[in-house]
Amino acid sequence: MPDDARIVCIGGGHGLSAALSAAKQLTPDVTAVVTGADDGGSSGVLRRWLGIPAPGDLRMAIAALAGEDQAALMQYRFSEGDLAGHPLGNLLIAALADVRGDFVRAVAEAARIAGVTGAVYPASPDPLTLHATIGGNAVEGQVAIALGPDAVERLWLDPAEPPATPEAVEAIERADLVVLGPGSLFTSILAALIVPGIGRAVRNARRVAFVLNLSEQLGETKGMSAAAHIDAMTGHVRRLRLDVVLVHEGPSGGMRRPVHLDEQSIRVPIVKADLVSDGVHDPLKLAATFKTLL
Repeated sequence: MPDDARIVCIGGGHGLSAALSAAKQLTPDVTAVVTGADDGGSSGVLRRWLGIPAPGDLRMAIAALAGEDQAALMQYRFSEGDLAGHPLGNLLIAALADVRGDFVRAVAEAARIAGVTGAVYPASPDPLTLHATIGGNAVEGQVAIALGPDAVERLWLDPAEPPATPEAVEAIERADLVVLGPGSLFTSILAALIVPGIGRAVRNARRVAFVLNLSEQLGETKGMSAAAHIDAMTGHVRRLRLDVVLVHEGPSGGMRRPVHLDEQSIRVPIVKADLVSDGVHDPLKLAATFKTLL
């Protein structure tokens, strides 16, 4: 593996945190490209109050790339008073956005304060709202889409053609490896990929790996096989090329509703490896597998 390898991880939530924690064990040149379309919890409140993209998944990405003490501070969540439920990192990003008048710069400064050696960017600098068709019905908002009650049929953004963050596009174009997932297929991974500039950059990336989730999500991917996950991505991002699908092989801690691996229907090379500890993706094991791809 080259000493100066460049890895970009795309998505949101805990899945993106696991991928970033793995990638930073291999190289200091790690970039997170993060969906900003969350509308629940603290992020939803700050979006409504301030009109900014959702800071929550960006905060989690910063924490994943930060040192232990800085991560704990970014993740600190107030438990009482008017600030109850708000993590400090969300408020820091919001404050910097207000002071600088530039959300992308605010995220970069929050990452610097947390001692991140890589970079964290929103997929778009603009606030985005997710829309989906589920069971033939239109559903609005990340939280509502994640809850289902059935698999997503189609996903789109409002505004429909948002700008991509230029620094995120540049990082993808320079990357030796782009990692999609693990995490929520529609509300984390595709929420970033359907930003047109991000999708185009990934389509032309040097090497793209998709980390398959361990189990179906009761809402957005209910009943979806591995091939259906891949079809959903290629159906939403034209000419998207996946070079490899990483699939867990081994004990999974009694995971309910595991994603069915219909290998005969998958036209992408599959790499099977032990990727899990205690029922979740293990950064150490993911790092070992990422290393083989570099």
